[in-house]
Amino acid sequence: MTGEVKRKYIKIIGGGLVGIEIAYILARNGFVVHIFNHEQPLMCQMEKSLPFKKEMQEELSAWNSPTYLTAKRLGVNLENIDHDFVKIMENSLKSFPNVSFIDAEINELNLSELSLITTGNNTTKLLIDNLSKYIGENKVEYFHPAPLKLSYIDIKNLHHDHDDFYHVNLSEDEYMLLCDNLKRYRSVYDGSKLLNEISIEKRAENNSLRTFLRPIFNQGSKPYASIRLRKQDGDYILLDFYSALSDNEQAKLIGGISAFKGANISEFGKIYKRTYLHSSACLNKYLQVKNYHNLFVGGSFLGIGGVHENLLVANYLAFNLMNEAEGRNLQEYPENSCTKLIIEKLLQKSVLNHMLLSLNYDIIKKNDSLLFKSEAITEFKENYYGKYFQRNNHLR
Repeated sequence: MTGEVKRKYIKIIGGGLVGIEIAYILARNGFVVHIFNHEQPLMCQMEKSLPFKKEMQEELSAWNSPTYLTAKRLGVNLENIDHDFVKIMENSLKSFPNVSFIDAEINELNLSELSLITTGNNTTKLLIDNLSKYIGENKVEYFHPAPLKLSYIDIKNLHHDHDDFYHVNLSEDEYMLLCDNLKRYRSVYDGSKLLNEISIEKRAENNSLRTFLRPIFNQGSKPYASIRLRKQDGDYILLDFYSALSDNEQAKLIGGISAFKGANISEFGKIYKRTYLHSSACLNKYLQVKNYHNLFVGGSFLGIGGVHENLLVANYLAFNLMNEAEGRNLQEYPENSCTKLIIEKLLQKSVLNHMLLSLNYDIIKKNDSLLFKSEAITEFKENYYGKYFQRNNHLR
């Protein structure tokens, strides 16, 4: 860090990779940064194909991205980052005297403070409800189910269908007992209309569970309902059997099904809630909430997918946060850049189809890949730094 710490305070809500990237840039330039983050499991998605990785990495290098340069130095593949790498970035950031990590959830926004929301998929309901005061209903929420998995099922209790697919049969008494047990438990998302379409407990409550556990008649048997399974790496995945119940409640349910006596639960079912902003409706081109100049949004909460894409947008955000803090005019995204392509597409795209925005799958065509010019990023940064801009401003 060069020079004295400026008494310019910026609040970052969410300490994932994007929040850390932006905080690093702000701290390196002398701003006081408070990161509010309640420790939650890191959820990373592996990027299967990056046909424009070269272009994006060249641009991240031009931005002088702390995360990209650190990953390159350590030989870490950004296409599949993990919790350990995020911790390396976090520990490096903690060495700045002008950075504070605060283990707390922010559920109410203070618009007198310059704030950035980068909570990603871990945004709390209370914060989303508070944010709705400023963006209205310009967001989309849905649930992503992960199935329950069993191991050591007695093969005699399984009926083989084809390939790796099996089913177990339930009598009417066993099915009704399952429904009765399900109705006793309260889902962690109890009351959500969206969950009615997914969880077995809501289906039982609505008396529609048998529609999904429809009976499979085999060898003269006439079961009242059937549970479908798929064998994978020694485990059996229960199909259409998604639950938001606690682990203990799921264990009781499985223990009450005779075909699963003696089986082990190798992985409990989960239903992850996802919330994305309808960015084109509630954000301007600087990724500020419209009509609220002190409130910026970044990261996958915007509906952007991919580590590279999110880091590019993070660098753009960091510079305009510094502009806002100093009362300077905000700058539009650099011309001839991947960053521009991402943000322009984001501000045109509805997220109502639940598809995340990605350069590799949504935007760049073959002839677009020649658009990137490193001078565009340099010019953008010089407009912020002015005569203080340092071309070799590398990591500490």
